[in-house]
Amino acid sequence: MKKALSVSTWARSFRFALMLALAGKIHAQGIVYVAPNPQLYYSLGYPGTLDFYIDINGDGTNDLILRSNDPGTSVNNAVLIPLSDNEIVAGGSYGSYIANMNVGETVGSSLNPVYQWSDTTAPIGTLAVLLDPVVAEDGNFAHQSSGYIGFDLVDNGANYYGWMYVDGGPDGDAGLFAYITEWAYESSPNTPITVGAVPEPSTWTLLTIGALLALYRRRIG
Repeated sequence: MKKALSVSTWARSFRFALMLALAGKIHAQGIVYVAPNPQLYYSLGYPGTLDFYIDINGDGTNDLILRSNDPGTSVNNAVLIPLSDNEIVAGGSYGSYIANMNVGETVGSSLNPVYQWSDTTAPIGTLAVLLDPVVAEDGNFAHQSSGYIGFDLVDNGANYYGWMYVDGGPDGDAGLFAYITEWAYESSPNTPITVGAVPEPSTWTLLTIGALLALYRRRIG
């Protein structure tokens, strides 16, 4: 006779299935959600140059470079560098800097008039020492605890729009230091995405249940 799973085993299996469903990449209803591990970060206090190469869609090709740079002068910066034909959303209060977008805004061929697409290196933030210890912090993420960056992956003339979440961490100033903890993009070409949009919760539930059932069948089979 086959032995039923104990409550504790079910609990462990469910937790594991939940991790399978939520970690890494989730693809549903056109939206692909990614939680990178390890998380990427930038720091305007980093001594030298720190680069993270970002492969947004996991195809083995780097799409962006996240760079922290201390050029040995009085100005430190963090920038995002689009590779190939990819673009990022710039504008806002600091027009030439990367925009800090709001939840609910649209990333697509048409943007809020205060934004524009940029295919060149754009700063997330800069820190200038005016007269030690007086410093000036510039950028749309300055003194903000978090925010969103819009991007466009261009492949064979088609546009795949997405967003990245920027988390200022315990210090709460994403203009100086922050993690990129997640991103999402539309897998349907030339389709706008809403900032903050993720796959529907019902899809996440189905993924969890499917993984749990697979573990159950393996255990009792």
